[in-house]
Amino acid sequence: MEHDEFIESLLAHFPSEVPEHVQFEAEEKALLLSRYIFVSSGKNRIGYCTHCRSTFPIEDPIKQDGQGECPACFSKCKYKKAWLGRKTLIDTACILHCQKSVLDPSVVTVEWLYVSRDYREGFENVSTEYTPVARFVYDYEHKICQKIECGYSGRWWAEGGFSTPSFLQNRAFMSRRIMNETFEDGIGGTSFQYSGWQRYDYEDVLKYLPLVAKYPSVEILTKAGLDNFVKAKIYGYKTFSAINWSKSKLHHIFKMSKQDFQMLREKNFENSLYYVRDFLFKAWVVQQWRKEKSKMNIDELQKVMESFSVADDMKTFKFIRKFTSLHRLFNYANKQFQKDEKHFTRRHQVLVTWRDYINDCQKLNIHIDDAIIFPKSLRKAHEETIKRVKHYEDELMRKKAKERYEKIKHYEFELGQLKIVVPHTAKEIIDEGNKLSHCVGGYAQRHADGQTTILFVRNIKEPDESFYTVEVKDGKVWQIRGFKNKPATEDVQAFVDEFKKQKLTNMKVRKAV
Repeated sequence: MEHDEFIESLLAHFPSEVPEHVQFEAEEKALLLSRYIFVSSGKNRIGYCTHCRSTFPIEDPIKQDGQGECPACFSKCKYKKAWLGRKTLIDTACILHCQKSVLDPSVVTVEWLYVSRDYREGFENVSTEYTPVARFVYDYEHKICQKIECGYSGRWWAEGGFSTPSFLQNRAFMSRRIMNETFEDGIGGTSFQYSGWQRYDYEDVLKYLPLVAKYPSVEILTKAGLDNFVKAKIYGYKTFSAINWSKSKLHHIFKMSKQDFQMLREKNFENSLYYVRDFLFKAWVVQQWRKEKSKMNIDELQKVMESFSVADDMKTFKFIRKFTSLHRLFNYANKQFQKDEKHFTRRHQVLVTWRDYINDCQKLNIHIDDAIIFPKSLRKAHEETIKRVKHYEDELMRKKAKERYEKIKHYEFELGQLKIVVPHTAKEIIDEGNKLSHCVGGYAQRHADGQTTILFVRNIKEPDESFYTVEVKDGKVWQIRGFKNKPATEDVQAFVDEFKKQKLTNMKVRKAV
């Protein structure tokens, strides 16, 4: 189905007119304070009520923004002097409401409506305007759950996810009203009715319903009173991949046996969002323990995981874990911490150093075996690989810079008292940046890699003195910078313009190599 056809198929679920109960919500609640009596000037002053549109004489003196009452409809209103400016007088709110699809009563729809009363151009006959800014469609049977948003042009587009619409994200100050009672009517009688959606805040329901349609575990967890695990997913909290959302039995959802799940729940369980992260991390530890059939006691493993702050840096732990078992990993890490407590102030630093050391070994193409993985002194071994990697990278940079020079030496150019010098090494570029107090030194790697080209402008009489730096990219001069980023003088600019004519114009753009 084409994109526009898909959008139209979603829009077809919504009524063409705003439902009466939503209009009532807007008029009588969301915009209840948008009722004014505009008073004319002169001796025979006339009042105009914006709510009932009646006119009547005003005898008593009034204050701008003072409180009053319409004698015709008895609405509580605010007085406004009709002759004063109204360039900011617009009242707005957003309303969230739910209803069944007009096409299919098994489909749930939700809509954010922007409602407004605008008095800036005139205060007579002002009507409440209704503009849909976001719509949600939840079709359980066809597994279609989609949010669409509308821009100022009236064009709709599909949005990934079910978060707060961008219209509202940019208007945190705007009044919002959620028509709670409409959710009961809109969801009742559909496949979502008994999903346990009532346990969630109404804006969370917008994210909960698509999860219900996609994963059987979501409803199971909610009905088991474990809705905070679902909220963790809704809010994007870390779950350590400890949950298999596609399963329908509790212990399978947590990827473990009934016995392990019961043991973990008895020891660690408190059903609040604060404890969900802790519980899921411990569930993940149990999963790893069983998977490896580790020699370690599970309680001992939980404690050592905590002491090394594994939950805060899973990426580092998982990287090291690829090379050894749980038992050997923590046995070695503990010994290294005890051996070098002055160097490692926290146990987690051992893992970070170990990760960096192994990464260095891989950069140096060192064969990874037990002797490499478990050096006698991790600190000393890492210090050695740091030196070797730096030497290796320096050599690599020198080689690249030399090859680059051969490819761009045709840029050398002289005219009058100035000339273009092509750098031979990356160090020359770094030194140039230091001497001229600008950032060209940071371009050394990109120059060596061929992503850009750095050239030096020199005075012929002082060829070794830094003067100006030029960046050439895609056959064009991107920037010219002197000391402390000083722009080019007229003479330097004229010289570079001539360089462009002779060296860059009508030349085939050289791609990065």
